Amino acid sequence: MKLIIKKGLLMLAAGLLFASCTKDKDLLFNEPTAIYVVALPDSVDFSFATTPTSVISDTLFMTYRIIGNAAPQDRTINLVARDGATAKAGYHYKLGPAVVKAGEFAAEVPVYVYRKAGLKDSTVQVIFDIKENADFKTGFPTRLRYKLTLTDILQKPSNWETTWKTYFGEYSEVKFRFLLSVTGRTVWTGAVYPGDSRFLAGRARNALLEYNQTYGALIDENGVEVSFP
Repeated sequence: MKLIIKKGLLMLAAGLLFASCTKDKDLLFNEPTAIYVVALPDSVDFSFATTPTSVISDTLFMTYRIIGNAAPQDRTINLVARDGATAKAGYHYKLGPAVVKAGEFAAEVPVYVYRKAGLKDSTVQVIFDIKENADFKTGFPTRLRYKLTLTDILQKPSNWETTWKTYFGEYSEVKFRFLLSVTGRTVWTGAVYPGDSRFLAGRARNALLEYNQTYGALIDENGVEVSFP
């Protein structure tokens, strides 16, 4: 009799343990995961002046990553334009699908930007904030926003001193226009990979050498010969 009772108690305990583990597992996989902005810096300054005049629209991408598990279904990121934005939705930009696909841990959200006449003498901006929804909680507190600045004025990239100066030296408008023409790169802010920087620097040096051999020294608006380190 004691043996039967002991076995019964063991089976009951095992059942309770199994039920508890199943419940914990369900909570783990059913609880909303969190999401945050991947790219640092979490902003991009885009100028249509870096593109041919025939370009009337372009696409930029904001990258997000989840904290937690992938899901068997698509999940939506709740992105909200912060109050006070000077860039107008549907006119200056359109936000594409903000979706983390089934089985994925990250997503690139497209932002379609449009070349408007007013951008020739102005700069507009919008900040997209992550807001909690049924699919995602908010992730790291300092990685919940992405700022987009849009213009059609040729400007010195905000990260020239910290990123590009090592490869291209002092900034000048003539030098920058030359880089635009020989590299084809249109976005000069945001995240930059060292391999890309070295590749662009090599291409620029070769192009400048060919230019100098054909036309003589390239002189910038300050009367200084354009050169690269």
